[in-house]
Amino acid sequence: MIHHQVSRYIFTFLSVLWSHHFRVVAQQLQNPSFEGRPGVATLPVHWLPCNVGSTPDVQPGVWLVDLPPSNGTTYLSMVTRYGSWEACQQKLSTSLLMGKCYQYTIDLANDPNFAGSYGGVTQLRIWGGTTSCQKSELLWESGPVTKPTWQRYLLELSPKEANYPYLVLEVYYVKKAPYQGNILIDNFRYKQELPCEF
Repeated sequence: MIHHQVSRYIFTFLSVLWSHHFRVVAQQLQNPSFEGRPGVATLPVHWLPCNVGSTPDVQPGVWLVDLPPSNGTTYLSMVTRYGSWEACQQKLSTSLLMGKCYQYTIDLANDPNFAGSYGGVTQLRIWGGTTSCQKSELLWESGPVTKPTWQRYLLELSPKEANYPYLVLEVYYVKKAPYQGNILIDNFRYKQELPCEF
């Protein structure tokens, strides 16, 4: 009898532990520190471009960018131009669920000397997508990223319209008129699920 109760308690404990582990792992990104080979018009493994003919870059070492990574050995850069801008995506192992709130951190910076003329200040926008590269719902925007050194942002992604199997990262203007600018991105980490405050 005692052996049966102990076995039941162990099974319950392991079930709860596994359930918690699965929930945490499910919202993790693959390659969150954007590890890859530095180069122009290339992306780290597990990240895919969203705009034809406009692929982000793996840094440091190209376009005059020399900021050391905040995590690992490489990071991502994206630019805005006069009328176009870059974006990339990843398909999650488990969708972000409508009505749930997920907390992440991400490190962002701006390089005022990017390629000589792409030093404009931009912002990062994060979209939930129901299909590949679809920007279905804007989940978060950073506001102007002005610092040439890494700044850590604490953010919450809270889908309100649908479940999203895709996350899209997009650089965008902070002014109405288009201009040349850049954003540097590293260390995009899932922290925890939070109670929602809708």
